[in-house]
Amino acid sequence: MHKETGRLLNPVVVIGTGQTALGIARALGRHGIDVFAVSDKRDPVVFSKYCKRSFTTNETRHHKGILKRLLIEIGKRFSRRAVIYPTSDMDALNLAELKDELSDDYLFVVGDKEAVETLVNKKKFYRVLSNTGIVHPQTYFPENEKEAHRLATELDYPIFVRPAITELFSWAFPKNGKGFVAYSPSELVDYYSLATQHGIDVMFQEIVTGPPINSYQLEGYYDSKYNPLVLFARQRLRIYPPDFGNTTLCVSISMANLVEEKDSINKLIAAIGYSGFASAEFKKDERDGALKLLEINARPWWHFWLSERCGVDIALTSYLDAIGEAGGIAPRTHYEVGVKGVNLLDDFAAAADMLRNKKLRFNEWASTFRGVRCDSFLSRDDLTPFIIALLKKGSKLYK
Repeated sequence: MHKETGRLLNPVVVIGTGQTALGIARALGRHGIDVFAVSDKRDPVVFSKYCKRSFTTNETRHHKGILKRLLIEIGKRFSRRAVIYPTSDMDALNLAELKDELSDDYLFVVGDKEAVETLVNKKKFYRVLSNTGIVHPQTYFPENEKEAHRLATELDYPIFVRPAITELFSWAFPKNGKGFVAYSPSELVDYYSLATQHGIDVMFQEIVTGPPINSYQLEGYYDSKYNPLVLFARQRLRIYPPDFGNTTLCVSISMANLVEEKDSINKLIAAIGYSGFASAEFKKDERDGALKLLEINARPWWHFWLSERCGVDIALTSYLDAIGEAGGIAPRTHYEVGVKGVNLLDDFAAAADMLRNKKLRFNEWASTFRGVRCDSFLSRDDLTPFIIALLKKGSKLYK
C-alpha cells in the first residue's frame, strides 16, 4: 500500500544495468514498491535487496522485437500494470516506439517517439537548437566525404567528432568513449570515414573548454502537458575518464544559478512536445564565459538519486505521475544545496589522475568528501551491490 494514498502499488520494471538501474531499484524499493530488473545476471542491481526478481535473456534486449517479446512475457506475471523504466538511450527509443503495443501491460515514464528521438539523436537535437536562441557548441553536419574534406580545411582544432547516437558509437568503438577527438584535418577525415564505415552518423563540433566544475546539470521530470513537476540543479566536481568522462563527484546547487537556462529548457521541452525524465547539461566555455547546452538526456541518469537526498524526489514523482497520482503536485524546485553525491569506485581513479597531474592536492581531495550523503553503489542498508561492483571493477583492473 502506498503510505500517502493507501492504494495498491503498481510494480516497476527496470531495463538496464549499472548504477542507474540500481538507483531506480533503491529509490522506488524504499517506498515499498516491488521492483523487477531486466538485466545482466551478474549486474549489481540483481543483488540489491530492493530487486524482487531479475529477468535475463541470451539475446540482446536492444533489439526492439526481442524486447517486446520479453516484456510481454514478464507482463503476464503482474495483476496490475507495471511502470517501466529505461536506463539507456536505445531502451528509451525502443520503449517510446512500443508504448501503444504494450499499453495493456505497462505504464510509461518515457515520452512519445518523435520527441524522444529528437533528444536522443544528437544530430536532430542540434538542428533543433540551431533554430532557437539557446547557446550551444558550434556544430557542423557533413553529409558525405566531400563535405567532410571541405570542412576539415576550414575548422579550428581540436574538433570533437560526435556521434548522432552515443550508444551506437560506444558499441562500435568501446575504447573511444563518447566520440573521437581530431587534432588535424587528416585525422578528422579519417575519423569520419571510420565512423561511416561502421554505419555511425557523426557531426563535427567545437570543444567547450574548461574543467569539470564548469559543468552544470538541470534535471527534472515533465508531465504529459510538458510542465515540470520537479526541477533540480547540480554541479560537477570531478569526472572520469578525464576527457569527456562521467561524473564521479557532484554537488547540489541553487536553481537561482540557472534561471535563464531553466526558462530556455522549459520552452524547448514544450516546443518539441516532450514528457518524462530530462537532464540538461550546460558547460561554461572559458573562451567567452557562455553557458552552452551540450545535451538533454531523455531517461534516468547517473546521480539522479541525489535529488531525493536534498528534498525533491525525481524518481517517486515520475512513478506517481505514471500511475495517475501526481495530480495536484505543485512544481518542486526548493531543496537543500551543498549536498554531494559520489561514485567512490570511479572517483578514486579520477582523483588519482588529478593528483598525478598536479591538478589536485591530497588535502583538497580529502576535503571534497565533506557533505557527501550518497554513493552510487555503497549504501548501508544495501551493501551487496557495492561488493559486486567492487569485484567487477577489480576483475577489469587485473585482466
